[in-house]
Parts: sequence; C-alpha cells; structure tokens
Amino acid sequence: MRIVGIAGSLLPNAYVGRLLRAATHELPAPVDLSVFDGLAQVPRAQDGPPPAPVAALYDELARSAGLLVVAPAHSVLPSQLVHALDWAASRHGGTVLVGKPAVVITACLPGHEAMWTQVRLQRALAAAGAEVHGADLGVASTFRHFDAQGRAGDPAVRTRLRAAMRHLHRPAAVLASGGAAA
Repeated sequence: MRIVGIAGSLLPNAYVGRLLRAATHELPAPVDLSVFDGLAQVPRAQDGPPPAPVAALYDELARSAGLLVVAPAHSVLPSQLVHALDWAASRHGGTVLVGKPAVVITACLPGHEAMWTQVRLQRALAAAGAEVHGADLGVASTFRHFDAQGRAGDPAVRTRLRAAMRHLHRPAAVLASGGAAA
C-alpha cells in the first residue's frame, strides 16, 4: 500500500521535511511512503489545462491510498502548499483525494499556532474530498528530535508519529482493498 507525503516547506533540510522522513520510519508494514518532491514547481491554480508539475501531483495522489502532510505552523499556510491543495480541489483534480485518508502533522513551538495550521489544512483537504482523520499532532520544532538515521530521536515523538501513522494506515488499507474508508 502506498501513501504520499508532502512537506509544506521548500527549504532544504527544513524541519518539516526531516519530520516527514522520520514519519516514514514509523509506518506499519506493508505501507510505503512516497515523498512528493515537486511542490516548488506547482503554480497557482488557474484556468486551462494543468501544467506538467500539477499532472505529476495528480498522478502521485491518484496512485496513493492516502496522504500525509507535514507543515510548519505559521499564521498562514505556505503558498506552494496552498497551490497544491487548490489544484487538488479544482475541477481538474477530479477525485484524486476523494474518500482518501489524510493526516496532518504540524511543527511549531507555540501549540496554538500548530492548531491554527491544522485547522486550515483540514479544511483545505476536506474541500478536496479527503477524509481528514483526528490523528493530527503538533511537534515542537527543534533539531534535537532526530538521530543520525533520520528517525525521531525523542521516544515520545516516535510514539506520537506511530500513532498518527496507524490512524492513516487503517482507513487506507480498507480503501486499498476496495472497501469504503471508515
């Protein structure tokens, strides 16, 4: 089973990208997480046929059984992430996210900012038809949370990531088997 992961930051070695990669270590077997690296090329949603980077996004989402979004917590969502979600919710996006489970993880020291980001992402994903599950978590953005292999170094963070991945895995497994996500 395949899940797509999107890091909502374009900065190289950004905390959210590292957190997304750390989440891959906590996936239950036989789930595979494919990271969508084309976010920087996704333009603002517009009329007309989708450009090639958007078609690549659609293809990734269509072939997946679910979605994991890891985003920095700010007062606004990162613009490239907004563009990708706008395209997924557009008429061109069709049903690439309809009925698929989605989990949101935010990274921020002030917990209230993490909640604002989660609410915004949940609304955007729901507009695209995704089934956003209540496994969202905010993680303090400090680099001490990663070991040399890229795993979350803090056992409490690993436990929280595993719980989030289980919430993503179960509905995706049902969907992948042809049943309805619950």
